[in-house]
Parts: sequence; structure tokens; C-alpha cells
Amino acid sequence: MNINQGEPKQDAQERFEERFKQAKSQAKVGGKAIFGLIVLIAIIVLLSSSFYVVREDEVATVRELGEIKRIIVGSNTDYAKLQNDLDPRYKDVIIDTTKGLKFKVPFITTVEKDTSKLITYISSTAQINTQDKIKYQIDMFAQWQITHPGIFRSSLGTLSGANQKIDEITYAVVIDRINRLSSNNFLYNKDALNDVLQEAMVELNMNLASQGIRLKDINVYRTILPPSNIESTYKKMVAEREAIAQQIRSEGLEIYQNTVADTDRNVAQIKSSAIEESETIIGEADATALEIYAEGFSKDPDFYEFWRTLRSYEETIDADTIMYIDKNNDYLKFFSNGTGLGN
Repeated sequence: MNINQGEPKQDAQERFEERFKQAKSQAKVGGKAIFGLIVLIAIIVLLSSSFYVVREDEVATVRELGEIKRIIVGSNTDYAKLQNDLDPRYKDVIIDTTKGLKFKVPFITTVEKDTSKLITYISSTAQINTQDKIKYQIDMFAQWQITHPGIFRSSLGTLSGANQKIDEITYAVVIDRINRLSSNNFLYNKDALNDVLQEAMVELNMNLASQGIRLKDINVYRTILPPSNIESTYKKMVAEREAIAQQIRSEGLEIYQNTVADTDRNVAQIKSSAIEESETIIGEADATALEIYAEGFSKDPDFYEFWRTLRSYEETIDADTIMYIDKNNDYLKFFSNGTGLGN
């Protein structure tokens, strides 16, 4: 029997206890690390839940325990304030115009975001009956915007819900007003049509104010003529264009006649002025010539008599002239030294 047999057992037990202590120590260290990681994750989650961002193209509704406390909109708050005052439930709601990074209380505060961009509504095809009983089929569009996100979320909820609401109230207002127009004004007078649509949009916005949205534009983008009205409308269009053509021709003829009359009058005035001016010039020239002649002839009366006699010969006598006159007549005194034409 070996008296040292108990020593190895004791050493083994000590080594086991030592390893157990090391494992226990490592377990504590690992547990602390895991706990620290869990705490870190919790802090990150908590921080991420404490902040939110509202972009420039967004509006937001801030709730505390489900109740609306604040809305975040753009810088133009007039319409949001008006809608705030329409319902006593929202009279204490704060209208915030600043966007960007914001703080919230985790698990208590919730944020709902919506777009602040213009949203397009496209109508279904509707029939109108103009004042002169002409039927057309029209398609309309509207541009609308969320102005009070809190009311929008509470009353409509979604974009499709808003479009459905616009669809419900638009036809009754818009079509009733378009029906008051004549077909000519509806088709050709864009100012008259725009005036009617603007009036309709004002009324529609009064109805939509309690929904947290606002129409920014509304218009007719397509007009279709029913087959039953094509022939009558075509004849009417032909008659209208013939009337316009006749009016243009009449105006052109009037312009032509006025132009011809003005031209003839100007020509007559020019001729009259030219004749008057020429006669004045001729008169002045004759007077000047006579003055020169008189001055010249006064210096030599005999020469003047000779010259006048020669002019008289030139104007009264030619190769075929036969004159019977006394040879002693003074008229022939410059021929043959005053003795006549010859024996």
C-alpha cells in the first residue's frame, strides 16, 4: 500500500477548484460585457427614439399619448391658423414653422409625416350642358396641398382619401358653374372659363378647410364632343367662321376704300400745290423778264421797236403767207429800206 496515494487526489481537487474559480471569474467578466453591450444598445435605441427629422418637402403631426399637440408646416401659416380655428379640438395645437432635427420624448411622443408638395388630382369624365344646350364631356385636374397635417390625418387619413373627398365635392360646384357659360365662352373664351373655375375653387376651399387641405389650381384639360352633337356643332363652327371671314372682308374693304380716298385726296392736294407753286414761279419769272425787257428797251427805243416788229413777222408770216398791204405801210418799213418788198 502506497502511503502517498492520497496526494494526487488532493492535487486534482485543488486544480479543479482553481479552474472553477477561473471559469466563474471569466463568466462574471463575460456577463459584465454582455450587460454593457445591452446597455449600449438600449442607449442607442433610446437616443434614436429621442430625435426625428422633418425635411423641407414634409409636414408633420406631433402627438403625445395619441393627442395632437403640434404640427410642423412651412413658413406660410395663415391657412393652417385658419383651419386651426375652425375646430375647437385644435385651438391649442402649436403651429411650428421650423424644420430639421427635433427632439421628442421616447415612447410618449409619436411623429407622423406627410408630403408638403403639390399633389395632383385627376377627375373622372363628366358631362356638362352649356347655357345654349350643347353637351360636352370634360376631364378636370386639380393641384392640392396639405396645409394642416393634424386635421388631414384625423379627417382624411391618406392621399387616396383626400382625392376621393375632392372628387365628391368638385363636380357639383364646378359643373354647375360651367353650365352657366355659353358654348362659345366655354370653348374659346379662356378668361371667362378661368374666372368661373377660380370662383369654384374659392367655394371648394371653404368646404375643404375642415379637411386640412387646400386646392391651389383647378382646370379642364380635355374636352370631348359627344357624337350626337358633332354635326350641329360643326355647322355652328362653320357659320361662326363665315361670319368672322365676312367681318374681316368688310373691314378690309373699308380700309381699302379709306386708303384710296386718302391717296386721291393727297394726290389732288399735291397737284393743286404744284400748280399753284408753278403759276407763282411763272408769274414771278414773267414779271422779272418784263422788268428786264423794260429796262433794256428803255435804253434804246429804236431797237425795241425793231425787235418787236421782227417778233411780229415771226409770229404772223411764214412761207405760205400772202399779204396785200400798201408798200408805204409802217409795218414793212424794215424791208427794202422802208420802200416795200420790191417793185
